[in-house]
Order: sequence, then structure tokens, then C-alpha cells
Amino acid sequence: MVNLTPNPDFKARSACVLGATGSVGTQTLDVLRELGIPAVMMTAGSNTELFADIVREFRPRIAAVASEEAARALTERLGSDSASEILWKRDEVLSAVRETEADVIFHSVAGLAGIPSALAAADSGKRVAMANKEAVIACGDLLFEKLARSGGELIPVDSEHSALYRCLEGRSMDDVQSLLLTASGGPFHGRTAEELSRVTPEDALRHPTWKMGVKITVDSATLMNKGFEIIEAVRLFGVPEDRVDVVVHRQSIVHSLVRFEDGVMLAALGNPDMRDCIRYAATAPHAARTKEKPLELTEIGSLTFEKPDLESFPLLGAARQAIRTGGTAPAGLIAADEEAVAAFLAGRAGFTELSSLVMETLSKITIYYDTSEESAAQTAREAALICRGLVERKQRV
Repeated sequence: MVNLTPNPDFKARSACVLGATGSVGTQTLDVLRELGIPAVMMTAGSNTELFADIVREFRPRIAAVASEEAARALTERLGSDSASEILWKRDEVLSAVRETEADVIFHSVAGLAGIPSALAAADSGKRVAMANKEAVIACGDLLFEKLARSGGELIPVDSEHSALYRCLEGRSMDDVQSLLLTASGGPFHGRTAEELSRVTPEDALRHPTWKMGVKITVDSATLMNKGFEIIEAVRLFGVPEDRVDVVVHRQSIVHSLVRFEDGVMLAALGNPDMRDCIRYAATAPHAARTKEKPLELTEIGSLTFEKPDLESFPLLGAARQAIRTGGTAPAGLIAADEEAVAAFLAGRAGFTELSSLVMETLSKITIYYDTSEESAAQTAREAALICRGLVERKQRV
């Protein structure tokens, strides 16, 4: 589990940003600009146009991309206006992460693809500001074993887990009765299963409060993201699944709560802005002064809480089943959901079919209980193939 006592002497003099062109990655760059932290290493996927602009601005020593083709494109875009070493080979990139001189590694590579770099970051012995929930969910034990060996520390960046971390910091988990994650409810709160069957991808991408990437926005609409966060909380804070609850909080102001053994609750409140979580990961246990407008309770009016609709949004239950099953089941859950969401966005599956595709896939996968990067990857590959086959079969009917 995560260390609840961050290094009091930590100071981020330089950073490594993994996934610099994504939604969380670009918000991380905002924080680096604000705090005046230089980047010595950055990675991106294939968006070389945006990445070239970022590299020109931050001038990292190492700029890494996902393929040889992307490396050529980046080199051409930068021309002579770059002193950065451009890497693309997987082993070289992972080695650079392990050996980075940066004080903090911001990990915002999305999905299962982010697991290898997350484990490399854990090997580095540095602070890891972790926004990739998949690595924690699928390989949490391995991740924390590596951190313990290297002397590194992990600070969660996911808004709910950042909030829990701040509520729990310096405290004993023996005093905790339960953790409560808040959910906005997404764009379809209160809709029936029949109404949800008519939802389009465009509808699902209109999140009411948060600005996020496409995949996570759909997961928020199905509440799958909140299911992932249940598993993430179990991994990060070492509590049983039945002591992690979810409440729908439409205002997205209370990000999470902790209920202590005496019944008293502690909540973390803030504006719905990922940069707050990113900033704290860079400065914990200290809070950096910011020019952003602070939260004003009198402008909010009221805060409401209600139970989630588990019948219309069954993927919350699927996540609980996956963590109860254990082993590589959570890795299979992630892969099945990735395939199902891709099918939905491509118009090959309906919104309500997402949950049935994921749950049917989970019932068919092979689960390994010697959890490792390899076994998690094996279950994930199998789940992706099974889910893809289910989609194809549905289209033929």
C-alpha cells in the first residue's frame, strides 16, 4: 500500500513527464510552468505535432515517442531547433525512465499500455506522481514491491485518491472504518436502462463537470471508472473491497471522504480541477501557493449525496467482483472495458451493451493467481480477444 507519510524534505527541482500530450499530461505541463519546474525527460505517443511544440518549449534532455515512425516525424518537426535526444525503442525508453535524474516522475500514460513505464518508474527510486490507475489495479503488489526496493514513493494523482491521501496523510489505517469515493454520476444520472439504450458516443462524451480524455469520459458515463477507483483504493490503502463505498455527488466538490472508527468523517473539498492533484503530488507534504480562484462554499449553494443506481450501471458491481476474484481478474476487466469502449465509440456496440460485453468476457477469461507483469498481460490479451469476438458475433446477429 501507499506510504501515508511523504518525505518532508522532498523538493521537485526537475521532472519527467510520461504521456505529455494527453489530457492529464498537458495539465501536468501547466503545473510545471506554474511552479517553475523544468522537465528533463518527456514521452508521448504519436501526436508529434503537439509534442514538438512541447519539446521546443521545455527543451528536455530526452524526448521519447512510441515508434520509429513517430521518432522520424518528431525529428523532422524539430529540425535543428532541438538539443533533445530522441528515443523510441521500448527498452531504451524504459531504461531512461529507471535512470532519470528527475526528482519526480509524472505518470499519465493511459490504459494498460502504461504498465511497463509505471513499473520502470517504481524502479527509479524517485517520487512517482501516479495518474495511471491501470498499473495500480493490475499490478499493484508488484508496483509497491519495486517502490520498497528502490526507496521510491508514490503519490496518487487521481482526484478521488489524491483526496483520500490528503485525508489520511500521517494517520493510521487502523483508525479507518471505511473510504467513500464520490461520483459525479456522469451525463446520464437518473436515466433508465431503456433511455440509456439510445445513448450515442457524442452524448457519452459530454461530461457535466470534468475535462478528461475520451476513454475515461465514457468510463465515467458507465460508472466503470468509479469501479476501477474502488479497486485502486483497495490497492493503494490496503482496505477490503467492502470498506470502499461510492456515493453520487453531482456537484463534484467533495472528492472523497474517510469515515473513522468513531463515526466521524473527514472530507477533501476542492474545485473540479486535476491540476490541484498534480500540484500536490509535486509538493507533498506541503501545499503550494496558487493564483487559481479558491473554492467558495457560498457560491456552491448546496452539496447533495445519493446512492448509485446499480441496476442501470452494473459495471460498479463487475469491478467489485473482479477484486473479490483477485489474481489477474482486474487486468482482464481493464482489457475487456478497453475493447468494449472502442466498439461503442466506433458504432459497433450500443451503450448498454458495454456492461454485458465486459461481464460476459470476465466470465470466460483465465485467471492467474501468481500475479506478475507477464500473467497480467496474458489475461489482458485473452480478455481483449474474447471481447472482440463477442462484438463481432453481435454484429453478425
